[in-house]
Amino acid sequence: MKRGSLVRLPAVCMIVFCVLFLLAGCSGGNKDTIRIGYVNPTTGPLAGNGEGCDWVVAQMEAYLKDHPIKVNGEEKACEIIVYDSESDANKCSELTQKLIEEDNVDMIIAIQTPNTVIPVAEVAERYEIPCIATQSPIDSLANSRDEFNWTYCSFYTLDDVYESQRALWTAAGCGVGSGARVGTLFANDADGTAWHELFMKRLAEDGYEVVDPGQYPSGTTDFTSLANEFKSKDIDIIAGTNIPPDFMNSYNAIISAGVEVKGVTMGKCCLLQSDVEALGDLADGIMTQVWWAPTNPYSSALTGISSEKLNEAYMADHDGRVMPQPAAYAYEALELAVQTFNSAKSLDKEDIRTALSSLDVDTIIGHVKYDQKMKGLTFARTVLCGGQWQRENGELTLKIIDNSLHPEIQLTGEYQPGNATNKK
Repeated sequence: MKRGSLVRLPAVCMIVFCVLFLLAGCSGGNKDTIRIGYVNPTTGPLAGNGEGCDWVVAQMEAYLKDHPIKVNGEEKACEIIVYDSESDANKCSELTQKLIEEDNVDMIIAIQTPNTVIPVAEVAERYEIPCIATQSPIDSLANSRDEFNWTYCSFYTLDDVYESQRALWTAAGCGVGSGARVGTLFANDADGTAWHELFMKRLAEDGYEVVDPGQYPSGTTDFTSLANEFKSKDIDIIAGTNIPPDFMNSYNAIISAGVEVKGVTMGKCCLLQSDVEALGDLADGIMTQVWWAPTNPYSSALTGISSEKLNEAYMADHDGRVMPQPAAYAYEALELAVQTFNSAKSLDKEDIRTALSSLDVDTIIGHVKYDQKMKGLTFARTVLCGGQWQRENGELTLKIIDNSLHPEIQLTGEYQPGNATNKK
């Protein structure tokens, strides 16, 4: 070894020691600032689901200025880092990795449909980072991997979805024993596959005649064959879940083929006012699930705000536009994050996970307690009702027309017959 190298060695060691010391000071219980990573589909096909994210984050940041997080009695600053996934699953993975490796986040929020939740949660599990997952059907996430050690999800199951949609079919005169034929419309992505598997099983159990043209590749533009099959089999109901562009293309083809049905029940693509407005008159009468509404009787134990008041605040900042359902779940996710850190013994990730898994709190979307299990996923079941898009004074409004799963939820309308397939 050269003499010069020996002389410099203590200095090099000192630099390495200082770097390691600083890194240690920025992790675990010694951190002054909590960082929460949030991947949101702000743009792309799922942008409707990501609507309201920035507003919700701003609301929570404003709350935390006056009510800072306290970890074991010590006040902490909080930074919420939001990245746009552009509705791309690969980008979700890349951005989650960036949040963990470069931004050194203490927690990840996985939200806005399985298309985002699954890849984000996968990376969080790989890096062993506490992850709050929400707004993804439990089955879709649970089926994505064998074991979850760091991810806790709050949403409904696909059994809940099926029972809710069956109630809507019944309202349209196609209940169990009616001999109704149900045409299915599912993409071959993770979400569509989970729905397809569950619906095939439950439809058969209930004695429905199923017209299943098979799952289609997401992004398909030509649905002529599917539409012709629905026409030839004279279906009564269309049921499925799709991203908005896929549903637009398929529904146009179905109507062009002359298919007439009594009911259309769609997940994901017809939840949001912005998405159904793009459909124009095609949206009239479509039925879908309702996970949250301003009329729901829930308030945040953290901030004290009610569903009604949160919606009023949103409307005041958005020219009278009703707060979209996913924005309520964005608010819930941040509530859960703050409640977790307030309950944690330290910022060690094991202590954060313990606090997260032990949550038992009221949120803007209802009570959340992680007390159920599906495969390897621990989850909290949330409310679900059935709704229908109805036009009032020229404006589309989502009315809650079925609350059979959750009678505590207020009905806001009654079923109205008719949809774009049978209105000439």
